[in-house]
Amino acid sequence: MGGAGILLLLLLAGAGAVVAWRPPKGKCPLRCSCSKDSALCEGSPDLPVSFSPTLLSLSLVRTGVTQLKAGSFLRIPSLHLLLFTSNSFSVIEDDAFAGLSHLQYLFIEDNEIGSISKNALRGLRSLTHLSLANNHLEALPRFLFRGLETLTHVDLRGNPFQCDCRILWLLQWMPTVNASVGTGACAGPAALSHMQLRHLDPNTFKCRAIGGGPSPWGGRRETWGSGCLTPRPADSCRRETLSKQEHLPEPFSHL
Repeated sequence: MGGAGILLLLLLAGAGAVVAWRPPKGKCPLRCSCSKDSALCEGSPDLPVSFSPTLLSLSLVRTGVTQLKAGSFLRIPSLHLLLFTSNSFSVIEDDAFAGLSHLQYLFIEDNEIGSISKNALRGLRSLTHLSLANNHLEALPRFLFRGLETLTHVDLRGNPFQCDCRILWLLQWMPTVNASVGTGACAGPAALSHMQLRHLDPNTFKCRAIGGGPSPWGGRRETWGSGCLTPRPADSCRRETLSKQEHLPEPFSHL
């Protein structure tokens, strides 16, 4: 074979190598509508995964997903926006969003979430907007927002929060961040039902400490047990509930 033939073979081999190294093109999964940068999936029985690795925006509506497991989105690391609405999943596990270091907008709204792991949001170092609105969350785990230094907007409204000692850390966290936080109202205990979380004074919480360690706010961290909120001596607590005895002085007498 002449030199020109050898050269042609080398060029073809090189071209094949280049093609082989190109990122694979993702398909558009069943029940999804896809464009170059975004995808909308509605009514999918499970979590779609076969997207382009360069996808920027993904919306999942009324899917059959029951929980978000660790590493659910590792195949689409370029996402900037991720939206869940009207889905049936109730649990978000640790590291559910691992690998999404570019994600800026995370909206998890109008789902059935009753539990979220404390490390569920770990690694979202670019996140600016977070919404957990209109779910079934009665409390949030401490340190859920640890490491999310870029947050500017947080929406927690529409959840049946129980304003007992499990919510104390959130009240202490809110003044320490530069983010706008929408919290909504307490669903319980009865004496605080419908009271806005932002109107609660952390200093009125009488919580029993059952452990200790370094505090994220300085000093010593206390791990709260089944203590409760007792804004006035007229109140009594049993198992994280608040009951009124006779009457409550102002400003709680209107509750």
